[in-house]
Amino acid sequence: MRPPSASMPCALAMFALLASCRPPETYAVTSPEPSQPVVEYVTTQEILTPLPLRVRLPARYGAERVLVFFQTWGSRSWDTLELGRAGQAWTGEVSCREVSTVTGDTRYYFLAVDAANQAVIGSGWPEWPHVATVVSKLAEGPQALTGMAPPNRCHDPADCPPDFLGCPAYAVRRPACREDADCSGGRRCDWDGYCSDAAQMAEADTDDAQLAAAVRAALHKRPQVASASYSTSR
Repeated sequence: MRPPSASMPCALAMFALLASCRPPETYAVTSPEPSQPVVEYVTTQEILTPLPLRVRLPARYGAERVLVFFQTWGSRSWDTLELGRAGQAWTGEVSCREVSTVTGDTRYYFLAVDAANQAVIGSGWPEWPHVATVVSKLAEGPQALTGMAPPNRCHDPADCPPDFLGCPAYAVRRPACREDADCSGGRRCDWDGYCSDAAQMAEADTDDAQLAAAVRAALHKRPQVASASYSTSR
């Protein structure tokens, strides 16, 4: 019998080395389904910087859409934001323009609805809301959720007025005003010098009534299927 080749141990050693050097397993961008509802948001953020939001829900709730009702500091009304979906995670952000240069608390109420646009679970309320505090500057810079890159800060409109040569133009969604008489349809002149949202201000002035009106208006809208798009940190 011919003795084994001297190259065989080398070949076996090479095979073992290659096997030990195989690339690590990759993981999906979306997190696994949680066993319980999870609401994620930053508790502090800089001015002119988006406020990132993420909600993860078990499939047993049958949620199709997640709506966020938020109220920035000084605002009398609640605005609505629909989060984008990826599996059992819904993500989105309050834009840097909505955050603006005003410091103070932004309050959230989260509501998940099913395919029939019926509420299945909610989190937060005016008496006990989720809160993110907006400040002028943070030593560590803009805040991000786990697994996401820090959001980019918008430029200050005061440094580059809209429609000024070389500056971006911004669509005016609310008419400018100095007093309530400048606003039509029974709207009031809001704190930021623009007329308030008529649909929400038609309700009572209490936070409860205004939030309830915003929820009813959102649930009466035609359901939309949104896709999530967000960056992960490297």
